[in-house]
Amino acid sequence: MTAAATSATGPAAARVICVSGGSSGIGAALVAAFLAAGDRVYSFGRSPADRTAARHPQAVARGDLQVLVGDVTDAAFRGALAQRIDADCGRLDCLINNAGVIRGGGTLEESVEDWRATLETNLIAPFALTQACAPLLRRSAAPVVINISSACAQHPFATCTSTCYSVSKAGLDMLTRRLALGLGPEGIRVNGVAPGVVPSPMWGDEAGLIAGIVERRHVLKQQTVEPQDVARAVRFLASDQARLITGTILNVDAGYTLG
Repeated sequence: MTAAATSATGPAAARVICVSGGSSGIGAALVAAFLAAGDRVYSFGRSPADRTAARHPQAVARGDLQVLVGDVTDAAFRGALAQRIDADCGRLDCLINNAGVIRGGGTLEESVEDWRATLETNLIAPFALTQACAPLLRRSAAPVVINISSACAQHPFATCTSTCYSVSKAGLDMLTRRLALGLGPEGIRVNGVAPGVVPSPMWGDEAGLIAGIVERRHVLKQQTVEPQDVARAVRFLASDQARLITGTILNVDAGYTLG
């Protein structure tokens, strides 16, 4: 595990945030939004750390942004991450399980390996990372876990061509509710955010496909869901304004799931 910045003590009021998959797309928007709010952010993913650090050089210099390289499916990395946050801050206020993959397509054309890899990243890893970070969350005055799901979890849309992806996100929604039920008595809130189609590297070079989905399925016509829209929803759920909201999946999809 490598870091782009050394430990430093941030402002007393700053929250401690951990974002998986923070190097691009929704993850990058989440990192930017929480830094803008004055929080201290731990971001990690498999991409080189300098991609994220280069976007926020002042935050790195202040010690407000810690950028780590590691795979969320790696148990050793998850443990090292929790130890790092513990050593630096002694607590974690908000864990955002954002890292995800899309593999396969065509249902029975998908391989067993597609299913294993997708479930490992999109479902098992969020559980395991929450488990690893639970002791740190218990030390927070207002702890919250937020899982980034997908509108594809809620209906077998023809535009969601990967069956294993849709199933993994449906499982994540149930995990969100089960964790909310189990951790609620300890004061830990757990919620999910389900974006619609968001332009991001996960989609690759599919601008035409995204435009077609927006035209056909978004009830709010011509409204494309951007990563920043998802970040605003996550920030709300992480705030005191949502202090009584737990076990909820908040759709940010311009009405995609209504059609």
